[in-house]
Amino acid sequence: MRDSSNPRFLAVQRRTLCVLMMTLPAVLTLTAQSDRMQTLATQGTWHLHSRIPLGSDAILLQPSHRLVTLLATAEAPEFEGWDLKEQNKKPVLLDVSGKPVNALPKTITFRVTVGTRDKFANQDPMPFDCSTKLNEFLLDMHFQVQVFRGMQMRDVMPLKAEMIGIPADEPSEERIYRATFNVGDIRPDDRIVLLVTDGAGARLSKFHLEFL
Repeated sequence: MRDSSNPRFLAVQRRTLCVLMMTLPAVLTLTAQSDRMQTLATQGTWHLHSRIPLGSDAILLQPSHRLVTLLATAEAPEFEGWDLKEQNKKPVLLDVSGKPVNALPKTITFRVTVGTRDKFANQDPMPFDCSTKLNEFLLDMHFQVQVFRGMQMRDVMPLKAEMIGIPADEPSEERIYRATFNVGDIRPDDRIVLLVTDGAGARLSKFHLEFL
């Protein structure tokens, strides 16, 4: 979709990739509760771990014509051992003791890898105007979370955002970031969206963390 609030840039067309069963070899796309229920009915219970993959996205830098991929995961120790299953034709999220989860962790860390090393043949990258060199572009990633409850939305800025791995003063075609957020009191039926932007505030991608 195009970002009409910033016509200078073309926003990334995002494939919605929500919570997925860690034991499946393929990534599951969950765009609606009916789809989720159908998947749970055919695949059974999803056993979650502390790190939940959120999927991948891609942009095509112009005029350099460099393909940049983004991969994201959501991390919290509390996720370990949770199950997402079907009960009475509805998805339910259960903790390690088998009781319904009433609140998600207040602190969630997102790990985002941005670079040119991974190529995905099924990606359909959107062009993105970028006049800076690739290394400078990869060093200038910013993160924000939006929490949705029904029609209400609130923005959350990171408690801490850092680049890990290769030092910034060493050129690289891949950068790894960790951004930690205090999302406050959130329920399993709330929607959490991670926004990735460049230094000018133009959106590069968004990743969804949804359970119910």
